[in-house]
Amino acid sequence: MRRQDELWHWGVKGMKWGVRRYQNKDGTLTTAGKKHYGEDGADGANTGAEVTEYAPKVSKKKVGDYSDEELRAQINRMQMEKQYRDLSGQTNVREDDPNRELKLQRERLQLQRDVKSLKKEINGGQTFVKTVFNTAGQQALSTMMKGAMLYAGKQAVTNILGNPDLANAMATGSVGGQNTDKKKDS
Repeated sequence: MRRQDELWHWGVKGMKWGVRRYQNKDGTLTTAGKKHYGEDGADGANTGAEVTEYAPKVSKKKVGDYSDEELRAQINRMQMEKQYRDLSGQTNVREDDPNRELKLQRERLQLQRDVKSLKKEINGGQTFVKTVFNTAGQQALSTMMKGAMLYAGKQAVTNILGNPDLANAMATGSVGGQNTDKKKDS
C-alpha cells in the first residue's frame, strides 16, 4: 500500500555511487550532458522558459585582502550590529545563521555556567563573612567571659575575705608583690 504523501526513490538502475551521468570529474559536461542540458548548460527542456537568476555569492576576502578603510568599516559595522542586538535584548546570533539553534543553545549553556560561577563566588563570600563573624564572635565572647570571671573572682575575694588589695592583685595578675607593669625601663 502506497500513500500519496510519501516519496520513494530507488536511484537509477545500474548507476554507481559518485559517478555523474552528464558531467566529467573536472565539472565539464559530457556529450550526453550537452545534449541533455543544451550547449549553454541550461536544461534542454526549458530552453524557451525564463531562467531564475540568483544573487551572486559574495566572495569572502581574507583579512589581508582588505584595505584599512574597508576593514575599519567592516569592523565598525559588526560592532554596531552587536551593540544593537545587545541593547534591543536580542542574542548575538544572526537570524539567517544556519546554526542558529546550536549557537543559541551554546549561549544558554554559557549563561548557566556564568550563573554557577557567580553563585560559587557569592557562596565563597558568604562563607568568608560567616567565618569572620564566627571568629570575631568567639573572640568577643572569650574576652567577655574572661572579664566576667575576673570580676566575679574579685568580688568574691573582696566580700568573703575582705581584702580588696588581694582581689586587685588577683585581677591584674600581680599576686606576690610582682608588678607586671614595667613602665620604667631605664
